[in-house]
Amino acid sequence: MSADDNAQRIRAYFELLYGKELETLLAMFADDIAWLIVPTATRIHGKSELRALAANHWRASPDRIKTMIGLFASDDFACLEYTSSGTVTAEADFVNTKVAPTGRRYELQCCFVFHFRRDGKIDRVREYFDMGTVVRQLGGVPSG
Repeated sequence: MSADDNAQRIRAYFELLYGKELETLLAMFADDIAWLIVPTATRIHGKSELRALAANHWRASPDRIKTMIGLFASDDFACLEYTSSGTVTAEADFVNTKVAPTGRRYELQCCFVFHFRRDGKIDRVREYFDMGTVVRQLGGVPSG
């Protein structure tokens, strides 16, 4: 796939993010997706685990909004940076780390690196954000 094709795929991902069309979003990923949330050392294996984690996060902060900061892509990779903000009203479960429902607002910068298979499906993701910012904004120390 070309860099332009991959950039378009990630723009579509960003538009679907936090929406009601979880299955449409998941269709962008390979069945054997390998996702690493770097600050929590959480490894997600396969679409069923990704589905459960995404649904939990969307429930934990239903008023989330996103603002794109930047996007670039190559023939094999794409990188997306954006801010996510909202209120944590239910437990956010990162598998290895859980964030309590504090009712406090947050604004967090996130960066995702996506790898594409030859068929255009995303098969690997690395997710980066600053856990110290999460703790400062939401109070307390995440449990694990």
